[in-house]
Amino acid sequence: MRDIAARHGFAFGLAVQPRPLAGDPAYAAATAREAALLVPEGATKWWDLRPEEDRFDFAGIDAITAFAARHGQAVRGHTLVWHAAMRPWTLAALAEGPARAHRLLEVHLDGVLSHTAGAIRDWDVANEAVADPWNSGDLLKDSPWLRALGPSYLDLAFRLVRERDPTLTLTYNDYGCEHATAYDEEKRRRVLALARGMRDRGVPLDAVGLQGHLHRDLPFSAGTVRDFVRALRALDLRVLITELDVIEPEIHAPAGGLTPGPSIAPGPDAPDPADIAARDARAAARVHAFVSAVLEGGGDAVLAWGVADHHSWATRAQPAARPLPLDRDFRPKPMWHALAAAFAGQAWP
Repeated sequence: MRDIAARHGFAFGLAVQPRPLAGDPAYAAATAREAALLVPEGATKWWDLRPEEDRFDFAGIDAITAFAARHGQAVRGHTLVWHAAMRPWTLAALAEGPARAHRLLEVHLDGVLSHTAGAIRDWDVANEAVADPWNSGDLLKDSPWLRALGPSYLDLAFRLVRERDPTLTLTYNDYGCEHATAYDEEKRRRVLALARGMRDRGVPLDAVGLQGHLHRDLPFSAGTVRDFVRALRALDLRVLITELDVIEPEIHAPAGGLTPGPSIAPGPDAPDPADIAARDARAAARVHAFVSAVLEGGGDAVLAWGVADHHSWATRAQPAARPLPLDRDFRPKPMWHALAAAFAGQAWP
């Protein structure tokens, strides 16, 4: 897929984990073959990087960047500021107040950005900071960072990163902008408002990442997604899909907490869960429609959130799920071929 995408002026990548990269030859071979971009699923989050306040652990990210260097791949960083994936010591420190939180962030950025400067040139500076419409009317989600530093914490984070390395691409990343629902429409409005406000204030925002966790049976409008991407591009922002996969309602029980958003039931014509071919066909059609809309709007890269089905966050709780372009034997599924068609600007059956 990396070659197919590149021939048409796009980039394709995968979210990876260091352990199977080192221990599973099939996983490593598929990663090298398919991806021009790698993003760590967890190795650049606070939980992995900061097991203790006085210690950084770069083993996971070093393994990924070394693999990427051997295979001519770029690496994205994910993520410098998020409300989740922090250890108890970090949460306790943030609760001590703004001075402590500010210093904590500066120390983290100094350590991480200096260590990864030669290998990572694009960072998700902030992840999922916009409030979910069903929980709050506020623009920003309640989080330890918001409580510690106030609503300007995002501006602060982006400015601090830019000060440390003016050549990095600084990205804001979020979910919930993919579907033709009232929730998604409001989330798109909020993400666009966040981006526009940051640009108006001179905050160094370079790109917006649309996660692309696609709920297979929710309503979808290609024109709406395309217009949203164009609105972001009009702010002189890059747009990329950062965490592409497909969530199947009959496989993922909403009560399991696997998906953001309200409870979602299978569509009235949803395929039989036992009919894998029908499920794959439906998932491929949704991926083609979404990716095509983003690329037509001006997006330039697509990353899938995992290498193959059995390494996806979705199948950890629901082993029967088929969320990714490669199956458990690392073979291309219809979703893979739909992606290839989208990169080529071709229709999908």
